[in-house]
Amino acid sequence: MWRDVTRQAFTSLLRRPGRSALTVLGLLIGVASFIAMVAFGDGARKSVVAQFEALGSHAVFVRTKFGSTGSTGRKAGILSEEDAAAIRRDVPGVVSLAPILRKMLDVRSETRQTRTQVHASTAEFFVLRNWKAEAGGVILRSDDTRRAPICVLGATTARALFGDRPSDALGARLRVGDRLHCNVVGVLEPKGSAAGGSDRDDLLVVPVRTYTAAYGFAEGYLNFEVQIAPEVSVASARVATESVLRRTHRLNPGESSDFALSSPDDVIKAADATSNLLGRLLAGVALISLLVGGIGIMNILLVSVGERTQEIGIRSAIGAPPAAILTQFLAEALVLSFMGSGLGAALGSGLSYFVAAKMGWAQVLSWQLIALGTGFGVAVGVVFGILPARRASTLDPIVALRRE
Repeated sequence: MWRDVTRQAFTSLLRRPGRSALTVLGLLIGVASFIAMVAFGDGARKSVVAQFEALGSHAVFVRTKFGSTGSTGRKAGILSEEDAAAIRRDVPGVVSLAPILRKMLDVRSETRQTRTQVHASTAEFFVLRNWKAEAGGVILRSDDTRRAPICVLGATTARALFGDRPSDALGARLRVGDRLHCNVVGVLEPKGSAAGGSDRDDLLVVPVRTYTAAYGFAEGYLNFEVQIAPEVSVASARVATESVLRRTHRLNPGESSDFALSSPDDVIKAADATSNLLGRLLAGVALISLLVGGIGIMNILLVSVGERTQEIGIRSAIGAPPAAILTQFLAEALVLSFMGSGLGAALGSGLSYFVAAKMGWAQVLSWQLIALGTGFGVAVGVVFGILPARRASTLDPIVALRRE
């Protein structure tokens, strides 16, 4: 029975190929938009969150307000080894702590020069950030202890100085600023652009003691990055870190802190929530496109009912029950829906892969999303086909046969 009904539906739709094609096109655009928009939103969200996670998830960042004046008129100090030792000892769940100094400096090889962000830190810095070398290695704890004249390059800095082959940089001697020379021991894996558009690969890392021996500032640091164990709350670790630093900096009650605390987890949650909201908005826009496609099916079938009134009257007069006529028009709606939804799923999948590859987003397209978009498209087409089908099945055969 269903085979005959489907064959009749195809025959009826092929009588008006242009109109049927436009109807399929409307649903195709709706389903493709839904799948592509949801995939775009999820891909962008994961990309943004991954960029912030690269800063070190489940961590506390400490930044000194060095040079500023507090509420009591006392100038803010810097972060010291005493502060680092107290945090390691008294803050629950500290896994690692990396002191950091940063400065923009000119870096020169034998033939080229570039200006980049110089990070001075320890071996724990690479562990905390989960940064790995694409070629060579990274700074070891012993390198910092003996003030080794070595450095690790970001991918962008390596390309600026040595071209597209990272291995060419290994062993090269660089001049960093006007006081420091270092030998390249590694090139980091590419990390891409940050959410704000800055290049996360445009950097050079040297052991912190090597840097301070050349440029001074040996009495302390401007930043700490503190990795917290997963089982310990970052919020509680922040409170404990603040308490420890206020004690070591000898700040009185009511006196403003001469340091600031932040956590990538806060930014990650905010970015995730914002990206998720934008993704839902995109999905909502795509759903409107789907509804428009469903309205197109309804309009086409209503017109078809009007044009085929005599056909409906003849079928009713020779004994076709209303259920058979209802089934026939629903089958036509179902055929249009399947064609539009199937083609739309293919187009939406292709668009999502293409855009994700161009934008550098994670590929998040899944068969569940494709099935959801296709199923929703078919459901919309069938639902909007019910009204024309009911109208056709309830026509009075005598009235229908009187129509020319």
